Amino acid sequence: MKKVCVLFLALTLWVGLSCPALAANSGEKETAAWSLYELGLLQGNGVDSEGFPLFDLDKAPDRAQSVTMLVRLLGAEEEAQAGDWETPFTDLPEWAEPYIGYAFAKGLTTGRGGERFDPDSPVSATEYLTFVLRALGYSSETDFAWDEAWKLSDKLGFTKGEYTSNTEFLRGDLAWVSWNALEVKPKGNSKTLRQVLGLPDGKDACRWEETVRTCQENRLVLSFAATKDSPKTYTKFVVDSATVNGIPCTIEQYSSTKEVTDHCKKRSEAEKVEFSLPGAFALAYLRYDEAAAKAAATETVTEKGVEYPVIVLRLKCSGTLPNGKQVEELAMLTYYINGYSGRF
Repeated sequence: MKKVCVLFLALTLWVGLSCPALAANSGEKETAAWSLYELGLLQGNGVDSEGFPLFDLDKAPDRAQSVTMLVRLLGAEEEAQAGDWETPFTDLPEWAEPYIGYAFAKGLTTGRGGERFDPDSPVSATEYLTFVLRALGYSSETDFAWDEAWKLSDKLGFTKGEYTSNTEFLRGDLAWVSWNALEVKPKGNSKTLRQVLGLPDGKDACRWEETVRTCQENRLVLSFAATKDSPKTYTKFVVDSATVNGIPCTIEQYSSTKEVTDHCKKRSEAEKVEFSLPGAFALAYLRYDEAAAKAAATETVTEKGVEYPVIVLRLKCSGTLPNGKQVEELAMLTYYINGYSGRF
């Protein structure tokens, strides 16, 4: 049976680590960016009209932006902002002075000679790896060569051979390297950088996935369930708002395992057909103007010679963990619709 909706990308804000055998794909880099954003270590370049962060992961970061990311990665933004730092550099924009001043004072960067830092120049892979390795306590004088920094980062395991002197280095790569570096132990330390900084390790988090149960004209029905490797599941999960390509949805939902189970039981009894969603902690009926959503699409996909508009579903959600902790989530789910089916 042909799939009704094909999932391109599902991003939920949970804290976990995934180290690939080869270079990360765009989805993994975006997941890294979202995860850093949730931890407060990545701010993005503003927000879009729906309040979702803009990461611009396909753009090249400059040297000032990369040092700023490094300082935030170390949890030192407040210290940097509060300090009165001196540097020899005469070419710094005012906004970057605290970050670069902090990094210079801590020996994380030395500039490009004399009074030049070149803040607007693109940062190379080996330059950013050098920044991170220095932050982890390694010296470019004794532990590694800065122009071959990937050799040590590969050995430590936060890169996997995907970076060399000729590798294009984009903001997505900056997020990916930074995210993986959190699981590395600084030189001479028995704890990982994440542990040193006191950042959550994801053991009290719910990692979830959605399933399209029904795709009909002007309507999508999604169920939500914890993944098999999720440490926790939600006792309550609410889709607070949803849009499809910017078009608002009206939402009917069942927000706990009990509510989902009771709803399926009533459907089964009323229609004399078995309805069940084992493991689902939420079910949402989303109604929207499909024609308007398709007209608003900015991308298309071609399947067997037929072009379909890309449907981007954005959800703002809130969940309750078993210990009562409240979690706010942003999720971006991308589909194309090549047919209608489903009975929920």
